[in-house]
Amino acid sequence: MDPFFGFRYPDVLDSGHIRLIRLPEAAEPCPRFVMETFAFGACPPYLALSYTWGPPAESSPPYALHDKRLVTLNGSSFYVLPNLYSALVHLTEARPGCYIWIDGICINQSNPEERSTQVSIMDLIYHGSSETVVWLGDADASSERAVQKLEAMAAGARERIMTWGSTQTFGDAFVADDEEALVRNGLPPMSAADWDDVGGVFGRTWFSRVWIIQEIALSPAAPSVMIGSRLTPWDTLGNSALVILGSNAIMGLLALRPGAPNFSLVEGVVRASNLQIVREWCRGERDSTFGPVLRATDFAAGTAAEGPGRLLLSLMVASNGCRATVRHDRIYGLLGILNHMAKSSQLTSPDLPVDYTSSEEHVFMNLGLYLYSETQSLHLLSLAGLASRAGTSSTLPTWIPSFENVSAPLMGPNYASLTPYDASSSRCTSPPIFRIDGPVLHVQSLAPNLGSVEELGETWPEYTQGSLHKTVTMLLHCGSIYAPTGQPIQEALWRTLIFDQNLVSRPAPPELARSFKAWFRQITITGLLKAFLSTRDIVDTFDALEPLFVLANRTPEDGLLPTSDEMLVFLRSMGVLRDPGVPVLSAEEQHARSLLLGRESAVFEGLLRNSLLVARRLIRTVRGYLGLASFRAEVGDKVAIIKGCPTPLVLRRVSGKAECYQVVGDVYVHGAMFGEFVTEDPSWRNIHLV
Repeated sequence: MDPFFGFRYPDVLDSGHIRLIRLPEAAEPCPRFVMETFAFGACPPYLALSYTWGPPAESSPPYALHDKRLVTLNGSSFYVLPNLYSALVHLTEARPGCYIWIDGICINQSNPEERSTQVSIMDLIYHGSSETVVWLGDADASSERAVQKLEAMAAGARERIMTWGSTQTFGDAFVADDEEALVRNGLPPMSAADWDDVGGVFGRTWFSRVWIIQEIALSPAAPSVMIGSRLTPWDTLGNSALVILGSNAIMGLLALRPGAPNFSLVEGVVRASNLQIVREWCRGERDSTFGPVLRATDFAAGTAAEGPGRLLLSLMVASNGCRATVRHDRIYGLLGILNHMAKSSQLTSPDLPVDYTSSEEHVFMNLGLYLYSETQSLHLLSLAGLASRAGTSSTLPTWIPSFENVSAPLMGPNYASLTPYDASSSRCTSPPIFRIDGPVLHVQSLAPNLGSVEELGETWPEYTQGSLHKTVTMLLHCGSIYAPTGQPIQEALWRTLIFDQNLVSRPAPPELARSFKAWFRQITITGLLKAFLSTRDIVDTFDALEPLFVLANRTPEDGLLPTSDEMLVFLRSMGVLRDPGVPVLSAEEQHARSLLLGRESAVFEGLLRNSLLVARRLIRTVRGYLGLASFRAEVGDKVAIIKGCPTPLVLRRVSGKAECYQVVGDVYVHGAMFGEFVTEDPSWRNIHLV
């Protein structure tokens, strides 16, 4: 074709054909590629490329039109984005003359019909390749150091992962730079700088794409990861991520650098871990050596139904938060895996056609209706709500899950051995009654409900700045004893803040109170120092935390909350207040004390970050219940128990419509998660969710 006019696709592909390009035999200033069309069953051996269309680093600005790079395709001009261009250059050096499949070139992206057809056979494309190559971007000095650390982590990782999975436990590396704890959990010694290097790999954009799941999971041979010219087996990254997650070093990573948590590293590790699990799912029980791990983890929000609906729900939960350029692909990017797994399990594939001409709202509505129909379960409600959505402009009914991971659901991936939530009580032997009528879900709500939201507590960033006033005021309003459980109010607080669990057991073990005590002292000290630096007046400083000291002095015997006398001694030992009778600690002694307090609080703080960093905050209802709800909850919202839903929900009344509500999101309510609020002869009333 005439290079002046640029490349034009000569045909429209059907589901029986694919295009492949052939790499040059050597690197060239303007790479020349040949594209050919092949029928399935007649393809030469080919590689499948997994990459990102945009920049490989999250921090890089989006590409502009002038960033495109020129290559030659069948003798004509063809422009590709810089990240793909770099991948092609390095692949030509590593695998000259090979055939390769690349979605951005081999599919005519401007033809919706062809895109729909090719996406519907993506499982065949990746499963038919000889190898999947993951391109993470160009290399640098830190990526080389990171790969060496990941290789050290991966050595012996499979055995340790199997041990944790088969016993349904986690490790105890809650301090991510504690050499002794890391080695004890099968990790190499890691400094903050080492974690920064590893974050440079797991923090790359590729890990946030939804398409990577099937690209890795369906590769028949072990995929390879390419950073610059360095090729590394995928299992090095996948098993390293599982060790970081399973050892609980991931909790310590969030506290490793106060003020600048390693969010991209943590998110990348979680996604890589889920990806490795899904790959093992696809290999099947017979071929996977991760059988105990697969059987130990529930990705289906506790639903009991079997079949393709449960498989799809598990994949949607496992990929929660993954992004796609076209939002339809949050679903379409998983259908290949679903088709593959359904065939291997002799199940019928779901009737969810790939259709890019439909609106994304229509596609997600159909997905929700399919999941409700297949599972016949209201467990899906715990995954839905305004809290699960990135914006407020969606026209989707709030009872339809959107899987955007803005607020991680209580029914997210968990060990199956955890005592399951049962807020609406399995004592209610009759099945939940629900009916879908267009955009309305008709359900039954327990009467009376758990009360309206009366007070909102601090968010996680506010806690880290020493803000406690709202939380302590709530506790004062509850009284010394938390009525729903009969526990001291301080105990009810720390249990509520961490969903009353420690990742492997509910309720949480009582020894966590000691770690809570250290954490609460840390934030109290932060609040005191902040107040003192602001006023330089000790009376004003203590007045700022007066509710705390009123509460602590009321029940000093348990020692969980710091008293005013204790804090006065602390300020004197730090030299903030002068007292000849109290020696001032040296800078080294002050640092050692701070380090010790941090290590003592690490376990509780790790669990707390797990519950609060996902955009939750403490609430108190008018009936005196404490809970952890989404930051989208407002004063006046109702906290309700819905028959058949395992978790309570925050509901918002729709003005002018009787018994009509929006779902805000799920909520942990201390003392109401296991049917305690449901009487022997409960009263249920019909309500409507929109």
